[in-house]
Amino acid sequence: MNECRMLLLLLLSALVPLDVWAADAPQPLKVLLIGNSQCPTIVGKKLLENLAASDAGGRPIVVGGCVKGGASLRSHWEAGEEPKSARAMITGEKWDFVVLQDIYNVQAPAFQPYARKFHELIQQTGARTVLFGTASILSDYPQGFERQHTLHVDMGKELGVPVVDASYAYIRYFGKEPSTERLESLFAKDRAHPGLWGSYMYACGIYSVLTGRSPVGLAAPTEIPADVAKTLQETAWAQHQATVAALKP
Repeated sequence: MNECRMLLLLLLSALVPLDVWAADAPQPLKVLLIGNSQCPTIVGKKLLENLAASDAGGRPIVVGGCVKGGASLRSHWEAGEEPKSARAMITGEKWDFVVLQDIYNVQAPAFQPYARKFHELIQQTGARTVLFGTASILSDYPQGFERQHTLHVDMGKELGVPVVDASYAYIRYFGKEPSTERLESLFAKDRAHPGLWGSYMYACGIYSVLTGRSPVGLAAPTEIPADVAKTLQETAWAQHQATVAALKP
Protein backbone atom coordinates (compact mmCIF):
# COMPACT_ATOMS: atom_id res chain seq x y z
CA MET A 1 0.00 0.00 0.00
CA ASN A 2 2.82 2.43 0.90
CA GLU A 3 4.61 1.62 -2.36
CA CYS A 4 1.44 2.34 -4.37
CA ARG A 5 0.97 5.64 -2.56
CA MET A 6 4.56 6.64 -3.23
CA LEU A 7 4.19 5.77 -6.90
CA LEU A 8 1.02 7.85 -7.13
CA LEU A 9 2.78 10.85 -5.58
CA LEU A 10 5.66 10.52 -8.03
CA LEU A 11 3.26 10.41 -10.95
CA LEU A 12 1.39 13.46 -9.70
CA SER A 13 4.61 15.41 -9.20
CA ALA A 14 5.56 14.67 -12.78
CA LEU A 15 2.20 15.81 -14.11
CA VAL A 16 1.65 18.94 -11.99
CA PRO A 17 3.77 22.03 -12.85
CA LEU A 18 6.30 23.04 -10.21
CA ASP A 19 4.75 26.48 -9.78
CA VAL A 20 1.49 24.87 -8.63
CA TRP A 21 3.32 23.02 -5.87
CA ALA A 22 5.07 26.27 -4.92
CA ALA A 23 1.75 28.10 -4.74
CA ASP A 24 0.58 25.67 -2.03
CA ALA A 25 3.60 26.41 0.16
CA PRO A 26 3.13 29.17 2.76
CA GLN A 27 4.71 32.40 1.62
CA PRO A 28 7.32 33.79 4.03
CA LEU A 29 6.77 36.92 6.06
CA LYS A 30 9.37 39.47 5.02
CA VAL A 31 10.54 41.55 7.97
CA LEU A 32 12.90 44.53 8.00
CA LEU A 33 14.50 45.29 11.36
CA ILE A 34 15.78 48.86 11.80
CA GLY A 35 17.80 49.37 14.94
CA ASN A 36 21.15 49.45 16.69
CA SER A 37 23.43 47.33 18.88
CA GLN A 38 20.46 45.88 20.75
CA CYS A 39 19.67 43.79 17.67
CA PRO A 40 22.71 42.03 16.11
CA THR A 41 22.16 38.72 17.90
CA ILE A 42 18.58 38.54 16.64
CA VAL A 43 19.84 38.90 13.08
CA GLY A 44 23.16 37.05 13.37
CA LYS A 45 21.77 33.94 15.04
CA LYS A 46 18.60 33.96 12.91
CA LEU A 47 16.47 33.77 16.04
CA LEU A 48 13.26 34.81 14.28
CA GLU A 49 13.83 32.53 11.31
CA ASN A 50 14.49 29.57 13.61
CA LEU A 51 11.38 30.23 15.69
CA ALA A 52 9.30 30.29 12.52
CA ALA A 53 10.92 27.17 11.10
CA SER A 54 10.00 25.23 14.24
CA ASP A 55 6.35 26.37 14.23
CA ALA A 56 4.46 23.70 12.29
CA GLY A 57 1.38 25.88 11.90
CA GLY A 58 3.13 29.12 11.05
CA ARG A 59 4.80 30.79 8.09
CA PRO A 60 8.51 31.07 7.35
CA ILE A 61 10.14 34.40 8.13
CA VAL A 62 12.83 36.20 6.15
CA VAL A 63 14.64 38.99 8.00
CA GLY A 64 16.50 41.95 6.55
CA GLY A 65 18.41 44.32 8.79
CA CYS A 66 19.51 47.93 8.86
CA VAL A 67 21.32 47.62 12.18
CA LYS A 68 24.00 50.16 13.12
CA GLY A 69 25.68 50.53 16.50
CA GLY A 70 24.62 53.63 18.41
CA ALA A 71 21.93 54.51 15.87
CA SER A 72 18.67 56.20 16.78
CA LEU A 73 15.59 56.54 14.63
CA ARG A 74 16.66 60.13 14.12
CA SER A 75 20.10 59.18 12.80
CA HIS A 76 18.59 56.47 10.62
CA TRP A 77 16.18 59.02 9.15
CA GLU A 78 18.82 61.70 8.66
CA ALA A 79 21.01 59.25 6.73
CA GLY A 80 18.65 60.03 3.87
CA GLU A 81 18.10 57.60 1.03
CA GLU A 82 21.66 56.55 0.35
CA PRO A 83 22.17 52.86 -0.51
CA LYS A 84 21.63 50.50 2.46
CA SER A 85 20.08 53.29 4.54
CA ALA A 86 16.87 52.52 6.42
CA ARG A 87 14.77 54.66 4.12
CA ALA A 88 16.27 53.12 0.99
CA MET A 89 15.69 49.61 2.33
CA ILE A 90 12.06 50.36 3.24
CA THR A 91 11.22 51.62 -0.24
CA GLY A 92 13.56 49.40 -2.22
CA GLU A 93 11.93 46.08 -1.44
CA LYS A 94 8.51 44.67 -0.58
CA TRP A 95 8.17 44.02 3.17
CA ASP A 96 5.31 42.71 5.27
CA PHE A 97 6.57 44.35 8.46
CA VAL A 98 9.12 47.02 9.35
CA VAL A 99 10.27 46.87 12.98
CA LEU A 100 11.52 50.17 14.42
CA GLN A 101 13.91 50.15 17.40
CA ASP A 102 15.29 53.36 18.91
CA ILE A 103 18.25 53.88 21.22
CA TYR A 104 17.73 52.90 24.86
CA ASN A 105 17.92 56.41 26.35
CA VAL A 106 15.76 58.22 23.79
CA GLN A 107 13.38 60.86 25.10
CA ALA A 108 9.94 61.69 23.73
CA PRO A 109 10.98 64.85 21.74
CA ALA A 110 13.54 62.79 19.80
CA PHE A 111 11.47 59.63 19.51
CA GLN A 112 8.01 60.80 18.52
CA PRO A 113 8.64 62.81 15.33
CA TYR A 114 10.87 60.13 13.78
CA ALA A 115 8.52 57.30 14.70
CA ARG A 116 5.82 59.28 12.89
CA LYS A 117 8.03 59.95 9.84
CA PHE A 118 9.03 56.31 9.50
CA HIS A 119 5.46 55.12 10.01
CA GLU A 120 4.21 57.40 7.22
CA LEU A 121 6.89 56.10 4.86
CA ILE A 122 6.18 52.49 5.80
CA GLN A 123 2.46 52.96 5.19
CA GLN A 124 3.18 54.29 1.70
CA THR A 125 4.86 50.99 0.82
CA GLY A 126 2.01 48.83 2.07
CA ALA A 127 4.03 47.33 4.93
CA ARG A 128 3.02 47.37 8.60
CA THR A 129 4.92 49.23 11.30
CA VAL A 130 5.97 47.51 14.53
CA LEU A 131 7.50 49.50 17.40
CA PHE A 132 10.16 47.61 19.36
CA GLY A 133 10.86 48.99 22.83
CA THR A 134 13.96 47.28 24.19
CA ALA A 135 15.21 47.17 27.73
CA SER A 136 17.34 50.03 28.99
CA ILE A 137 20.80 49.52 30.50
CA LEU A 138 20.86 47.68 33.81
CA SER A 139 22.12 50.69 35.78
CA ASP A 140 18.94 52.50 34.70
CA TYR A 141 16.62 49.85 36.17
CA PRO A 142 13.70 50.27 36.62
CA GLN A 143 13.29 53.93 35.56
CA GLY A 144 14.70 53.49 32.07
CA PHE A 145 12.55 50.43 31.49
CA GLU A 146 9.44 52.33 32.54
CA ARG A 147 10.39 55.17 30.16
CA GLN A 148 10.77 52.78 27.24
CA HIS A 149 7.42 51.20 28.03
CA THR A 150 5.57 54.51 28.22
CA LEU A 151 7.16 55.94 25.07
CA HIS A 152 6.32 52.94 22.94
CA VAL A 153 2.85 52.19 24.25
CA ASP A 154 1.82 55.83 23.91
CA MET A 155 3.14 55.97 20.34
CA GLY A 156 1.58 52.60 19.53
CA LYS A 157 -1.80 54.00 20.57
CA GLU A 158 -1.28 57.17 18.54
CA LEU A 159 -0.25 55.38 15.36
CA GLY A 160 -2.48 52.35 15.82
CA VAL A 161 0.44 49.93 15.50
CA PRO A 162 1.59 46.91 17.53
CA VAL A 163 4.36 47.18 20.12
CA VAL A 164 7.01 44.71 21.22
CA ASP A 165 7.21 45.78 24.86
CA ALA A 166 10.48 44.09 25.74
CA SER A 167 11.24 46.50 28.58
CA TYR A 168 8.21 45.24 30.47
CA ALA A 169 8.98 41.66 29.45
CA TYR A 170 12.33 42.06 31.22
CA ILE A 171 10.59 43.45 34.31
CA ARG A 172 8.11 40.55 34.22
CA TYR A 173 10.98 38.06 34.01
CA PHE A 174 12.89 39.71 36.87
CA GLY A 175 9.99 39.54 39.30
CA LYS A 176 9.35 41.70 42.35
CA GLU A 177 12.66 41.34 44.20
CA PRO A 178 15.18 40.02 41.69
CA SER A 179 18.64 38.94 42.72
CA THR A 180 21.70 40.42 41.04
CA GLU A 181 22.17 37.10 39.26
CA ARG A 182 18.63 37.25 37.93
CA LEU A 183 19.05 40.83 36.74
CA GLU A 184 22.33 40.12 35.00
CA SER A 185 21.10 36.92 33.37
CA LEU A 186 19.48 38.77 30.44
CA PHE A 187 22.47 41.05 29.80
CA ALA A 188 25.88 40.76 28.23
CA LYS A 189 28.90 41.33 30.46
CA ASP A 190 28.70 45.08 29.88
CA ARG A 191 25.26 45.12 31.58
CA ALA A 192 24.03 47.34 28.74
CA HIS A 193 23.37 45.06 25.77
CA PRO A 194 21.25 41.92 25.79
CA GLY A 195 23.00 38.63 26.22
CA LEU A 196 21.76 35.55 24.40
CA TRP A 197 18.92 35.02 26.87
CA GLY A 198 17.77 38.62 26.55
CA SER A 199 18.06 38.57 22.76
CA TYR A 200 16.07 35.36 22.62
CA MET A 201 13.27 36.88 24.69
CA TYR A 202 13.36 39.90 22.34
CA ALA A 203 12.92 37.51 19.41
CA CYS A 204 10.06 35.68 21.12
CA GLY A 205 8.31 39.00 21.68
CA ILE A 206 8.78 40.06 18.08
CA TYR A 207 7.56 36.67 16.86
CA SER A 208 4.43 37.00 18.99
CA VAL A 209 3.64 40.38 17.43
CA LEU A 210 4.38 39.37 13.84
CA THR A 211 2.35 36.17 13.92
CA GLY A 212 -0.08 36.42 16.83
CA ARG A 213 1.17 32.95 17.74
CA SER A 214 2.73 31.77 20.98
CA PRO A 215 6.47 31.03 20.94
CA VAL A 216 6.07 28.53 23.78
CA GLY A 217 7.54 25.19 22.74
CA LEU A 218 9.36 26.53 19.69
CA ALA A 219 13.07 26.28 18.93
CA ALA A 220 15.71 27.90 21.11
CA PRO A 221 19.49 28.11 20.78
CA THR A 222 21.16 25.04 22.23
CA GLU A 223 23.19 27.26 24.58
CA ILE A 224 20.02 28.15 26.49
CA PRO A 225 18.90 25.47 28.99
CA ALA A 226 15.48 24.06 28.11
CA ASP A 227 13.83 25.23 31.33
CA VAL A 228 15.18 28.77 30.86
CA ALA A 229 14.06 28.86 27.22
CA LYS A 230 10.55 27.84 28.28
CA THR A 231 10.42 30.61 30.89
CA LEU A 232 11.63 33.18 28.37
CA GLN A 233 9.03 32.04 25.85
CA GLU A 234 6.23 32.13 28.42
CA THR A 235 7.30 35.56 29.66
CA ALA A 236 7.41 37.03 26.16
CA TRP A 237 3.98 35.62 25.32
CA ALA A 238 2.41 36.82 28.58
CA GLN A 239 3.79 40.31 28.00
CA HIS A 240 2.57 40.30 24.41
CA GLN A 241 -0.96 39.56 25.60
CA ALA A 242 -0.75 42.28 28.26
CA THR A 243 0.53 44.81 25.74
CA VAL A 244 -2.20 44.00 23.23
CA ALA A 245 -4.73 44.70 25.98
CA ALA A 246 -2.96 47.94 26.95
CA LEU A 247 -3.09 49.21 23.36
CA LYS A 248 -6.83 48.79 23.02
CA PRO A 249 -8.78 52.10 22.93
